[in-house]
Amino acid sequence: MDADPSRLIFIALNVSDLPRSLAYYEAAFAIGFHTGDNEPQSDPWMGGHHAAYSWTDGAFLHFAIFPAHEPERPVSRDAQVGFRVPDIAAAHARAVAAGAETVHEPRPEPWGVTARYRDPDGNLVSLTEA
Repeated sequence: MDADPSRLIFIALNVSDLPRSLAYYEAAFAIGFHTGDNEPQSDPWMGGHHAAYSWTDGAFLHFAIFPAHEPERPVSRDAQVGFRVPDIAAAHARAVAAGAETVHEPRPEPWGVTARYRDPDGNLVSLTEA
């Protein structure tokens, strides 16, 4: 086995309405996005205005949302992203209060108590208390 195996460091969703998705993820899941512009603006996959957050404690992971641009950057649909939370009851209450569509209430699963929601573009978002 490779001494330094590959691992996930970046995930991006292409959204139909960036301000709506930014507000949704911040209100429902407390993701503290920052916004910015990637150069070159003309890059059809990663260029232009977007919102992003990086986890730097432990293993680095960068999560970004970009406005969709057909045909190169279509709206992401049916993707799944998951977040670990310290208190599933409080996190679920926050998501519901923010209007998140609940797919299922918190329930025990092998990796922890998990609840799932749909984002405005139909992606699945899970919250798990380990």
